[in-house]
Amino acid sequence: MAEQTRITLTDDLDGSEPARTYRFAWQDTVYEIDLTDAHRDELLRALQPYTTAARKASTGANRRGRASSAS
Repeated sequence: MAEQTRITLTDDLDGSEPARTYRFAWQDTVYEIDLTDAHRDELLRALQPYTTAARKASTGANRRGRASSAS
């Protein structure tokens, strides 16, 4: 007899299916959340003004503040 195991991810907000896992970071803490496409889109729309205005940071352990430019 063959046996199959299936794992179905459900949305962490409302339990709906199917969902995918997304990872994001805030203040040195990395989070994972399982979201449907609709909830992922809501999250992206909410973050869009901030990600547009932000700059990408280096991922190294030795982070420093923004470099100032000399004139």
